[in-house]
Amino acid sequence: MDGQVADDEVREMVAALRPAWTVRGVDRCEYGTDFVAFLDVRAPDGDREAVLKATTADFVDPEIARAEPRLLELVGRETTVPVPAVYGYRDDHPDHPSPFYLMERVDGENFENRVDDLPTAARERVVGEAGRNLAALHDLGPLPAAGNVGVEDGDLAVLDTDDHPRADDFHAWLLEGREETLDELLDGGWFPEKADDRERFADLVPDLRAYCRETLPALPDPAPPTYCHWDYRYGNLLVDPETGETRAVLDWANLTAAPPAYNLAKVESHLFDPVTEDDDVVAALREQFRTAYADAREGWAFEESVRERMAVYRLTSRVDAMACLPLWHEEATPAERDRIEDHHRTFLADYLED
Repeated sequence: MDGQVADDEVREMVAALRPAWTVRGVDRCEYGTDFVAFLDVRAPDGDREAVLKATTADFVDPEIARAEPRLLELVGRETTVPVPAVYGYRDDHPDHPSPFYLMERVDGENFENRVDDLPTAARERVVGEAGRNLAALHDLGPLPAAGNVGVEDGDLAVLDTDDHPRADDFHAWLLEGREETLDELLDGGWFPEKADDRERFADLVPDLRAYCRETLPALPDPAPPTYCHWDYRYGNLLVDPETGETRAVLDWANLTAAPPAYNLAKVESHLFDPVTEDDDVVAALREQFRTAYADAREGWAFEESVRERMAVYRLTSRVDAMACLPLWHEEATPAERDRIEDHHRTFLADYLED
């Protein structure tokens, strides 16, 4: 975590949102890039636990970070997707890191990097509920264009700025972004202090660039964009460890407006891995996920054009994961990072050898 906030400042931030609450304890979260703290508070209606989140890093621009509490409120109000209740938020503050907001703390376990600890039936439930949750999210659309979701004039919007332009052509927008990601794989620009890790994929860049340039513009036209929670993964879920019930979907700070198939492909990349898991396991989980989604969205079918686009979107997701290896696996040993590299290369071989 990049930024720390003193206990006194935490209390001042809570008081700015809930003046009648008294913070009795602060337990900082050790994960993530922004400041997150679990709070024990006394409120007029009784004791409770809450979570304070403040933007303290440079990974998400403020106009995008401001969307998170508004999205939590929208999703909680308009869908059945389980999300924490929001107790208040501030877009800006003269004395404290902002934006910041206060939300409910939900019981449940995070199974990031330990999905094998989930019983089979519980994991199947996580995957099935993911399909239904995404169907509910996508039904909040369509949105006017592809791009980054943020806040303009106090309201949720697909941003249209110099730094975050809208895109009428999703595949052209996606190609431009992958070109930038591939450039970063060559020079380590995102995480220069970890350039050795980033440069380990440099030999793949020419073939990946050629594949993306040839394939993305030729894909069938996608469905209209909608809200896309592209980081729907075990690390952003709070789950009942026995039943697999998803009690909360977290991290709504960096949503994209994108076609549904793009979101589905991203989530499939997060929830099961064809490289490291048995083929039958992956096939069963994919069927569980897609059936749940299709059953929950009237008129949706995984027709050939959808499957074709999803296959290519999974490759673009893998490119993103390669670029994020130094950040996502910062604590991994060199041998562990080598194994992750091998997994990526094995996945890409099916695309680049055709």
